[in-house]
Amino acid sequence: VVSTQSTGFLSSMCHLLYGYVTMSGISYTVSWTLIHCQALLKVVGYVIDHHDMGAGYPGSVLSYTAYVFFPFTCLVGPQFQYIRYVRFREQTTLPDSLKHSLNRVALGIIYIVLFYGIAQFTSTDYLISRTFLAYPLLLKLLIMTFWSKWFVTKYCAIWCIAEGAATITGMGGEAAGGWDGITNVEVRKFEGSLTIKDELTAFNVQTHQWVKRNVFKRCRRFNSPVLSRVASLTFLYLWHGIYFGFFNLFLVEGLGSSSEESLSRYLTRDTANRYIPRFILLPLQYLLKNMCVGYGLAGFALRSAERCHVFYSSVYYCWHVGLLVWLVVEGVVVRRMVKGKSE
Repeated sequence: VVSTQSTGFLSSMCHLLYGYVTMSGISYTVSWTLIHCQALLKVVGYVIDHHDMGAGYPGSVLSYTAYVFFPFTCLVGPQFQYIRYVRFREQTTLPDSLKHSLNRVALGIIYIVLFYGIAQFTSTDYLISRTFLAYPLLLKLLIMTFWSKWFVTKYCAIWCIAEGAATITGMGGEAAGGWDGITNVEVRKFEGSLTIKDELTAFNVQTHQWVKRNVFKRCRRFNSPVLSRVASLTFLYLWHGIYFGFFNLFLVEGLGSSSEESLSRYLTRDTANRYIPRFILLPLQYLLKNMCVGYGLAGFALRSAERCHVFYSSVYYCWHVGLLVWLVVEGVVVRRMVKGKSE
């Protein structure tokens, strides 16, 4: 059975990577890899769940195919487990999900209006334009931060509309009530979070849960949280595509969240409030969080190594250097100082 899981995962992943290699280019093009990357998670997840639950796991070829190509979610997500699809299929009453569905679609429309409204004044290539490159460093970082918030609105729009369309059919219902079972972006948490960790857990929620369930937790047998995290980020990178910019995004996310966790061990909010007024601290924390995430998203948008280098060299790779320096200093110097004081 283990070989079946490995074979299913490797064959699907190799097929997807072959598509990324043959279809890769500077600009994004819609191709068969779009639906295949979503189908891969369902195929692999189904095989793993089938193994975990044994022969009693419900399923047939027709049911499995309908699950993989479920309307509204087969192109862009959100992801959900096969057992959720089975519960959806066995519903005997009409769902009362209309209000929730319309709310999510309305949110998606708002995001679309924002995206295309602001798109009249900017573009993906703006970060490597002569106009942008001529600005001083601090202004570049501020513009990049606001630009990244605009860039990501299209993903929020797609997921909100897809969730609304799927929910109106009855998909996403929870046993405890509510229709948040397939929510892929927690809008309030995503827009208002003060930490990188909170923002990441509120964005592409279902995919991250899939990775946590099928990659992170299964690496626990090696008894290394670092290995589990690296394996998860590596899978996400390969699943998204093989562009340098995608690798850079997950590298910055990993370094940023690790730095954030280590910094919080020495600098709590109560400690910070002693030196910085709250009305200054919270906006500053919000700005720095968005700046770090935006710094990674810039590479995600620019994709190729050459284009990424144009942008990152113009800001002196400042977040790369800053995050790496902090992790080295924290790991070598700060821990020794703390350990010395405790002794």
